[in-house]
Amino acid sequence: MLNTTPSFTLLLGNLPTFVSAELTRLLHAAPSMRVVGTAVSADELARQARRLQPSLVVVGESQLLGLEQLRRHYNGPVLLYTTQAPLPGMLREVARFGVNDYLSAAPLHDGSKIAEWGRQVRRKVQAALPKTTASVAASSVLRRQATPLPPQGVVVIGGSTGAATAVEQVLRALPADFEWAVLVAVHLPVSFTQTLVERLRRASMMPVQAATEGAILEAGKVLVAPGGFNCAIKASGNYPWLGWQVNFVQEASLEIPSVDILMQSAAQSVGRNVLGVILTGLGYDGTAGARSIREKGGAVLAQDEATSAVFGMPKSAIQAGYVTAVAPLAAIADLVLGHVRTQATSRISFASAPSQALSR
Repeated sequence: MLNTTPSFTLLLGNLPTFVSAELTRLLHAAPSMRVVGTAVSADELARQARRLQPSLVVVGESQLLGLEQLRRHYNGPVLLYTTQAPLPGMLREVARFGVNDYLSAAPLHDGSKIAEWGRQVRRKVQAALPKTTASVAASSVLRRQATPLPPQGVVVIGGSTGAATAVEQVLRALPADFEWAVLVAVHLPVSFTQTLVERLRRASMMPVQAATEGAILEAGKVLVAPGGFNCAIKASGNYPWLGWQVNFVQEASLEIPSVDILMQSAAQSVGRNVLGVILTGLGYDGTAGARSIREKGGAVLAQDEATSAVFGMPKSAIQAGYVTAVAPLAAIADLVLGHVRTQATSRISFASAPSQALSR
């Protein structure tokens, strides 16, 4: 059976009906391209871009004022459809929102001109599309693959029963340009690792992959501890920056992958710029890890009982006195973002004082 999955997907904004139809016809003529949605309003465009993460977005002139909102949810390339050639100053201004180029007005009722317009459209679309992948991917993923960035800190998210859904909700609210690395440890068997990774990829604007031996921690990248392995973080100088990498360890633990081992190693290696997040789950894994994070000056969040499928793991850490803040699941991502923003404004190096964004 032939694989008909398109390599590149496009989202169309508020364009004239004729133009949307003609663009769709032109693009669908190439088997690697598909239009996956249209959006009239700026709000709808941002929502669909966040959900679909297309390879390219084409916006109309009426959506220029919504480009900043779009950029908060989508970090890929954008083309502007305009009825008049924009001034150079305007293109320079909107370039910061990802606008690579513009598509000129489509001619009406002139077959030869429409054919020429179609050739220009295909050329500009091809120029704007990512060049380094054959799969559907946000350009933020491609950019980070080509030029990885050192993380400003590390978020370690741990959980067990019900945690897959909880992690998915937290990651969905984190932006593509998140400046910290994210590590996820959920108790699961080996056979479910890829299922969890794919699920989180669909939810997150950041690239998500299963951690491998020696994997480097990068800003805005999610590494998932694979089932059947305990992961630890250690310092690594074998990269463009002095950073951290994942190692598989043989330390004994009741639960695998162990949240405690991952959090303890992150605290030991990274220090104050570690934020632990303990989500729903049975047992007390994460409590010892939370203690290590707090001892090194980091912060720890815990999901509250009302929104936890099983309150065991958060409750254990809370009762031990190692949790900085307790919150419902829907508020966890906002607390993560608030903490990271406070860290960024109050400190320019990892050796500075810990953030006060989260206080007991």
